[in-house]
Amino acid sequence: MSDGDALFTLHSGVLQEAPGSDATTRRALKATGLSGAISIADMGCGLGAASLMLAQALPVREVTTIDLYQPYLDALEARAQAAGIAAQTTIAASEIVTPKLSTASLDLIWYEGAFYFLGVTQGLSVRKPPLKPGGRIVFLEVVWLTEEPSKDAALMWMEYPQMTTWAGVLERIDAAGFSVINDFLQPDSDWREYLCSLGARATALRPESDEALRGVLDGAEQEASLFERHGDTYGCQMFITEPA
Repeated sequence: MSDGDALFTLHSGVLQEAPGSDATTRRALKATGLSGAISIADMGCGLGAASLMLAQALPVREVTTIDLYQPYLDALEARAQAAGIAAQTTIAASEIVTPKLSTASLDLIWYEGAFYFLGVTQGLSVRKPPLKPGGRIVFLEVVWLTEEPSKDAALMWMEYPQMTTWAGVLERIDAAGFSVINDFLQPDSDWREYLCSLGARATALRPESDEALRGVLDGAEQEASLFERHGDTYGCQMFITEPA
């Protein structure tokens, strides 16, 4: 099993691929101030938890879901069919750096964790042209909640060297030519529910796991352990932004 397949095997049995909830998605959507029939792109959509919530929360004209990993998109297509929103959902297999999005075609661009791969300033800058006037970009970014994180937490997050504080993210947003409409820290309950579901899934998979899957399961258990010990030193901040 490849690393990608192992990750999909773990996450395919849970509703969220990262800390989050329908309540948090709805709160961020409300903060955009958008209403009526709008066009949305969910970048790095994964299994589509946010895509489906967005499509059901508003009379959405279209949700374009973009991810590079086809098994995620196949699962999302099945979920959209089951939810009765397949007609509103356009599924596109594409990397998220330069997807084919028409200029001034979108009211809302949604990044739930995908800036992890791009960085905030680059991610916002490359997404400005597809936005309509009055359009918004919502993104979730992991931030330090302290200036001096523990060694264990710093080690766990060293694979994301761009990680900074809330104030640091604001500087990057400004550098991209955007301003913040609203922002809020994701509640601990989002993390605990996600990690609990992931832990139960990992326990069920471990007896018949191969080497690649065991590595992914070990990583999930380490993530849960770190949060229990140092979850007060980092978190996910939701930012609702617009071009300045």
